[in-house]
Amino acid sequence: MAAFPTMKVFILASILTFVFCDIEKRDLKTWSWPDCEKYNETICNEAKQNGSIVIYVKASSESNDNLHYVFSTIGGPSVVVLRTTNVNANLTFNWEKLLQYNNSLIDGAITFSDPQPNIEYKFAVVFTRLLEYDDTDDSADLDYCEKHLNLTSWNIRDFSMFHWSSDDLKVNASTNTFVFNSTSDVMIKTNETRNGSISFAFSVKHDNGRASDLPRMLYIANETMFDFVIANYTPSFNNSRFALEVVVVSLSNEAASADMSVDLTKSIDDEYTPGVFEIIDWLTNPKQSHISGFFQWKPVSYISLPRGRNTATKVEHSDLKNVDKSSSSAKLLNNTVLLAVFNESLWNGKTVKRMANISFGLPKDGFYIKNNYTAWTAAIGYGTPPADSISITVIITISAGLGLPVLIIIVGGIYSIIRKMRKRSSGYEPINAGSINRNYTQSD
Repeated sequence: MAAFPTMKVFILASILTFVFCDIEKRDLKTWSWPDCEKYNETICNEAKQNGSIVIYVKASSESNDNLHYVFSTIGGPSVVVLRTTNVNANLTFNWEKLLQYNNSLIDGAITFSDPQPNIEYKFAVVFTRLLEYDDTDDSADLDYCEKHLNLTSWNIRDFSMFHWSSDDLKVNASTNTFVFNSTSDVMIKTNETRNGSISFAFSVKHDNGRASDLPRMLYIANETMFDFVIANYTPSFNNSRFALEVVVVSLSNEAASADMSVDLTKSIDDEYTPGVFEIIDWLTNPKQSHISGFFQWKPVSYISLPRGRNTATKVEHSDLKNVDKSSSSAKLLNNTVLLAVFNESLWNGKTVKRMANISFGLPKDGFYIKNNYTAWTAAIGYGTPPADSISITVIITISAGLGLPVLIIIVGGIYSIIRKMRKRSSGYEPINAGSINRNYTQSD
């Protein structure tokens, strides 16, 4: 009886271990400034000097289920993901168009070599603005501050105004990692400069696993993980907090009209990320998650190194808002590589575009100026996002903790029953002191 639940736990653990080990791997190939060598040296040098970085990663599988990633700083940091089932399909890049910085000319600058590629899905994540605000009330609530702070309490910068250094790119083809780094924030409109750096460090995954650094997120072969870091950056205010404006764009043949959603999943297990019991999934096609793009993170960032529970602070996100063609965010999208990939379909009725702000900070955490550091980890991928489950160790621990008291009660009950049964089967009743006193007669 008592051993049966324990046996089920070990059977479940074995099944989970088997499923976890049965993973799909992808072969990755990475190109920096792809196809640039086909053009004259002047064009390539211009691209590198002005910070127009493009990284192309093709993630292939044995089943011809291929993912094509385009990472770019043109017009602002952006990640485009395309899924195809063509074996030999590769993206081609027209650098004469890419460097025109003109909406009409950049259209079609990135295309497939295959004249009729079977594009199963297409979506993109674009980081459009860096928001800095003077949180004088120490609320760490971006929505509250948007309603109550005046214009002088804000410093909003378009990422298109940042200079992304090609010298700091440092692409590691063996680990498929690279960093978009801006060490000098040169504001075109105000000629404003800032010390420190702002960076996006990407890591394209080829198998399933778990990150070694906090928040130790689970990852799959269909995704790219990144760290957003603001380090030693000169803030505009003593009570500065930061936020990211993010736009997600989605287009597919089968579910192009599907809306997006941001889902929060809770867990009772914080084994991998102490003190954090939630994970956020921004889904481009929530009704069919297996053919959806996802943007995933845990609501925690870190304000100093090393990362730990004592250096953790909160991450909040706003509600999703529509991005129409006349909005300021739309103008920023038109300057990125999205127009080069989506072409005229970027603004037709089949493409879904949603925007949200992701802010960092917790009341009484000392604001950004306390440590001059903020680091946030997130992931961008295709298909059903990975979901944390209660680990085998925790399952066994809980089972042992609950099972041991139950086992003691059962064994104790059985022992008491057996003892009583033995007393009844002895054939006589024990003589007690009271019966002796009642039957004894003293002689005269």
